[in-house]
This record gives sequence, structure tokens and C-alpha cells, in this order.
Amino acid sequence: GEDCLWYVDRNGSWHPGFDCDFFTFCCGTCHQRYCCRDPLRLLTERQQRHCLAFSPKTIAGIASAVVLFIAIVTTIVCCFMCSCCYLYQRRQHLRTPLQGAEIPLSSYPPAAPPAPFPMDPKAGPVPPQPGFTPMAVYPPAGPAAQYPLYPSGPPVYNPTAPPPYVAVQPSYPGA
Repeated sequence: GEDCLWYVDRNGSWHPGFDCDFFTFCCGTCHQRYCCRDPLRLLTERQQRHCLAFSPKTIAGIASAVVLFIAIVTTIVCCFMCSCCYLYQRRQHLRTPLQGAEIPLSSYPPAAPPAPFPMDPKAGPVPPQPGFTPMAVYPPAGPAAQYPLYPSGPPVYNPTAPPPYVAVQPSYPGA
């Protein structure tokens, strides 16, 4: 016997699969199946599976899922690229450098941290601590390296500021 797999008829109703008796075959079409003895009307399992895989509803469902996926991915990518979007603004805010200890940009040694208590300028220099060997501090041989100043970020938008350029109207002779 040949098995008839589950199928959906033209009205969209689902029908469970069933077994045919000995010496009978699954016959019919994609939307109507029954058991018969005529081998010319045989509907093989491969043909039945083909009906399930490529029904118009199945193709429409797969196509709509693909379109929805592409739309979601495109929206997310555009939102990360568009400066008016919340996700873009949040990503830019997180990219700002962290506020922390400053790194000296010169060859001079860093200044000593302030003392934990106020110093009296009339008292004179502080004697060295035991076990500490004072070292002479020499100024560097050349001038300190100068680094160009770079802006910290993009310019701030000011809607009341004049435009950075003035549009020139073309003049036509004789007009």
C-alpha cells in the first residue's frame, strides 16, 4: 500500500494523512486525495511532498518573511547611520572620550600632587624622608614638544548662526 500524506484542500482545510490498503495507491491531486487501485492515477510521496513545499500560501509566507527580515535589518542599519535617530545619537554619546586623568603632552616631569595639609611658605623646603635619595631635576635640552590642538568633536549646531556661505545669485545681462 501507498500512504497519503496530510494535505490542505482548496478551501484551506487541513486533512490528516492516512494509509491505503494492500494493493491500493494514494491517488488524486494536491488538494484532494483518496485510495484507488489504478496505478495510472498514482500520486507518489515525492509528488505529495512537492505539493506541500510549493503551494502558493507557502511561497507567499516565505516571501513575506524574507521581506520583513530585510525591512527590519535595513531599518536598524539606517537608524544607526542617520543623525536624527535615537540609536545614532546614543551611539555617538557613548563614543565620547572618558573623562579621566590627563596625560602630559610635554617632556617636563609632572607637577607633584598637592600636599595633604597646607604648607607654610615661610617654613622653607621640607627635609627629605629617611631612605629617600633626592635627585637633581634638570630641564630638558630643547624646547617642549608642541602638539597641535584638535577639536574635541563635531561642531555644535546653532540654528540662529548665519550660514557658513552666502549663496550668490547669478546675474544675467539684460534681465
